[in-house]
Amino acid sequence: MFSVPTNNPLGRSRGEIVRLLRKRESARADELARALGLSKQCVRKHLDALERDGYVCHAIERNGRGRPVHRYRLTTQANELFPKRYELLSQALLEQVEALWGTDGLNAVFCRCAEEVIRRLRPQLEGLGFDARVRKLAQLLDGLGYEARAEKQPDGSYVLTEWNCPVTEVAREYRQLCDRELIVYRELLGAEVFRETRIVAGGASCLYRVLRPRTEKRRAKRKRAHTTI
Repeated sequence: MFSVPTNNPLGRSRGEIVRLLRKRESARADELARALGLSKQCVRKHLDALERDGYVCHAIERNGRGRPVHRYRLTTQANELFPKRYELLSQALLEQVEALWGTDGLNAVFCRCAEEVIRRLRPQLEGLGFDARVRKLAQLLDGLGYEARAEKQPDGSYVLTEWNCPVTEVAREYRQLCDRELIVYRELLGAEVFRETRIVAGGASCLYRVLRPRTEKRRAKRKRAHTTI
């Protein structure tokens, strides 16, 4: 139940420390060392690293006249290290929406979700030129777990690549999710965007072609002409 993914970024020993703290709520370094069969010095080194990364914090425990000891526990940030299966709840909710209100109701939900994404992300893109807007969107998507990257092409367009799909299971069942994603990118970038590959369709990535708007092309031409004068 309280497992840390095998591909977690902490490494085996730190992952085991996190797993034990999840079960015990809090523990001293010597208690963790005994449970893991490691030296106390080694465990303390791992705890220092975990605390530096924000996954662990400690409180000083005083018992009588003895030296105070540090008692460690996980922070709320450590929750991100444990598996989440939100897609199960998402799929169940969408199935109920479709059962109660049909395809029209389901499409309305996806539409409203897309509008909410646009509302949240648009302020971070306002005032930016086309190039900066595309790069910023890739940065925002990367922060949301899409492993996104934007690469400028010789013709001024961009290839926006997403190497990960955080909603793969839901997207596999509901094509509307991918369709709305495309609309969101067009709205946020103010440009024509075309999808070339999809992860859920067997592609290695979700790849989008972002065309430079005509107004941006004219502006770029004027800028080049001005620099050659």
